[in-house]
Amino acid sequence: MLGSFNKRAIPAKSNSKVTKLQVAKGNKNFVALFALISVGFSGFTLLLQMVLVVNVINIAKKPVPSLVQLSNGDAIKVQAIGSQERSLEVVQRFTTESLILLMSWTNELPNINGESKVVDPGALVKTASGEKRITTSTFQASFTLNENLRDEMVKLLAEMTPTEVFLGQVKTTLKFQHVTIPTLVEPGKWKVTVIGTLLKYQRGRGDVTKVPFNKELIIQAIDTPALPKDGKFSNELETLVYTIRQASLEIVSMKDIEANGIQQNKVGSGTPASPPSSN
Repeated sequence: MLGSFNKRAIPAKSNSKVTKLQVAKGNKNFVALFALISVGFSGFTLLLQMVLVVNVINIAKKPVPSLVQLSNGDAIKVQAIGSQERSLEVVQRFTTESLILLMSWTNELPNINGESKVVDPGALVKTASGEKRITTSTFQASFTLNENLRDEMVKLLAEMTPTEVFLGQVKTTLKFQHVTIPTLVEPGKWKVTVIGTLLKYQRGRGDVTKVPFNKELIIQAIDTPALPKDGKFSNELETLVYTIRQASLEIVSMKDIEANGIQQNKVGSGTPASPPSSN
């Protein structure tokens, strides 16, 4: 019986060894398959990266688009610039156009679509001497000013604007004799000096009052205002502010100077500049 038992036990051990060999062989096959899949995936990733690199190089070699078509069909030239960069021509034009809007006063609103003359009601401003009015163009142009400068400048302009302007008896026009090329004082800021004359015309009289207008301004680059998500503004004031500030520039400082460049006062530094006296 014992011998018989031993003879039967031997095949059991052999089967166990065979099973272990099969498991080990199966593990090796799995590892080999996994390694093969990994190599294939790595090769595919490398190929994809090479394709991306080639595409990036091709894009980099392409010339930067220089034309943008507007919604009205017009095409304008553009160039890529940094967020703090502006061309000197843009800074200079912004300066002169902003000052002309601020200082040219009349009781007529711009004629739109051939409409008849529209009297400018002006905008009320609270000053130390009571409520005064500024023209609509001055109110609109005031949004070209930095917020800190705007508060005091609007009050100063309200004090300077004659009440006769709204009666149609007085008109003013700002003319420039000299406007310097903007000078970069720090990244995103330029200094511009203007030498000009504020001309005041009185209805029924041939003479013109000339008031020196000599200023040194600091112009600063700002972020382009964002459009509302739905593309619609909630009121006319929002539309106005967006339109005025599309130049992505603002006036942060304005000071009076003599024609020879000697400083008198600074607006925006806590000391308002007094209105210049007439010749």
